Amino acid sequence: MKRTITPHEIDVLAPFIAQLTGLVLDHSKAYLFETRLGTVLEKYNLDSFEHLIQGIAMNKSIERDTIDAITTQETLFFRDRHPFDYIQNSFFPKFFEKHGMQRELNIWSAASSTGQEIYSIAMTLGNILFNMGQYNIKLTGTDISEEALERARNGIYNKFELSRGIDIKLLNRYFTKDGHNYRINEELRKLVSFKKANLLKALPPMPKMDLVFCRNVAIYFSRDDREILYNKIADQMKDNGVLIISSTESLLNVTDRFNQEKYKDTFYYTKKG
Repeated sequence: MKRTITPHEIDVLAPFIAQLTGLVLDHSKAYLFETRLGTVLEKYNLDSFEHLIQGIAMNKSIERDTIDAITTQETLFFRDRHPFDYIQNSFFPKFFEKHGMQRELNIWSAASSTGQEIYSIAMTLGNILFNMGQYNIKLTGTDISEEALERARNGIYNKFELSRGIDIKLLNRYFTKDGHNYRINEELRKLVSFKKANLLKALPPMPKMDLVFCRNVAIYFSRDDREILYNKIADQMKDNGVLIISSTESLLNVTDRFNQEKYKDTFYYTKKG
């Protein structure tokens, strides 16, 4: 049964959500509370969102499931093709022309969700490298949701998920049939590691990054939290490393640690040295 959230419950629950995830949600997002957290109420047999608030404070399992539910984001393979065209035709060729096979290439998908973005980056590398195993490449995906990370590590996707961005050529090259689903093959899986991270708090140990995707993350963050986020990402990047955010996001008046540049229809940001 669908529970309706009251204005009072939003006023009390929203600060909990902001503290846990950085997401700033208000009364206009009542539908998000109801649709995403209603399943948590049902799972734990809670009568109201007020009881959910009490549960978050007392039960780590409820806290974890609340984070998993409220941070669930739509994701798909090769979402918004332009950034992948840029890295395939500009970023990667320039990197390997400059550094060859010797220097380590570190790539970070900061909000990797169930893995489609970081695996899309890996497939893009496969499009231009004859043998990725000969190169020193490390891809890292982080997310706040343990459930999403587990799915990403398994690398198993159903036909609907694959239909959104994966053509038959990519399917045959990078996936193996697994029952009614398909699993990312070992060539890609061994390049990628996944770690839990709250982007507004201390990050897990990671190398300095050459390329960072952090798209559709800061949309619901406060201005102060956006500043924390992008400065934290800058700290984790090499000088002249590249940050890619979504076309609806901007670093203007948030941080001055990047230069904005453009490749065809893609804006990207290079960290100032």
